[in-house]
Amino acid sequence: MSDSVCLFAYYSTDAKLPSHTRHLLSQIASCGFTIHIAASGLSETAAQALQDDLVTGTLPVAATVHPRPNTGLDFGAWQFLLSLGCDRNAAEILFANDSVFGPLLPLRPIVDQMRERKLQIWGMVRSEAVVSHLQSWFLCMTRDALDHPAIRRIFNQPFNDMSKDEIVLHGELGLGLAIKAAGLSSGAAWSNARGLARLLALNPMHTDWRTVLRSGNAPFIKTELLRDNPSGIASTHLWRQEIPDPAFFNPDWIAAYLASTPPRNRSKRAGLRARLVQALASEDRRHALTALLLGR
Repeated sequence: MSDSVCLFAYYSTDAKLPSHTRHLLSQIASCGFTIHIAASGLSETAAQALQDDLVTGTLPVAATVHPRPNTGLDFGAWQFLLSLGCDRNAAEILFANDSVFGPLLPLRPIVDQMRERKLQIWGMVRSEAVVSHLQSWFLCMTRDALDHPAIRRIFNQPFNDMSKDEIVLHGELGLGLAIKAAGLSSGAAWSNARGLARLLALNPMHTDWRTVLRSGNAPFIKTELLRDNPSGIASTHLWRQEIPDPAFFNPDWIAAYLASTPPRNRSKRAGLRARLVQALASEDRRHALTALLLGR
């Protein structure tokens, strides 16, 4: 579909693209998306090197790289690409970023299935944390949805001047409220509308990561979960055995990323009581509790 565009938020100070991110871009391209990458933190020279690497790498990917300052996180990056007109004439716009490992299974069948539902906005995962919303790391919209005034108001905010918490509140959560207020049809490849999840502000990509992955509907693992594990999820050490097809997604890609990328914000890791509550609330509670009790 030549009228499908992916706006991809990418952060790095290194012009060499990680293997797992190259795989993700290749899978997005296989779904018919023309890819534009907002390369936050890269100089013009480094961005050109990244552009060359995309074309000549072991897994070539056709994409256009646009360097920018590292401000505004993902919403700032997407806002930047929109300001360049990268979505011009596109009937389908995918907002994605580099915060996940995956897809661990082919992406095309999932995207095709969601396209068949004729939704105005859909995401890979719906979260009930705080307010019901689609997680923004993989979020697809039709042209009429993106052009709706309620959605445009979200993307017109001054993200470059906001903190991370403000961006989550006004961007991702605000988008969930805007979709509802505008009456736009929406859905997710994976969702579980548990009242407990909303009450405890649980992130299913952390608390229920194995349940989400094993469903086959959203075959991704968040990089933050394995790198930082801020929620103290006890089962993260099992990630390698959860890779469904090592021939399709090489687990060594994850190992290489974790070996080269130091953890962030370890001091903010959840305490024992919070981890116990999350284990009890998890869809995978039996294994979560076992791992927690064993001190994993």
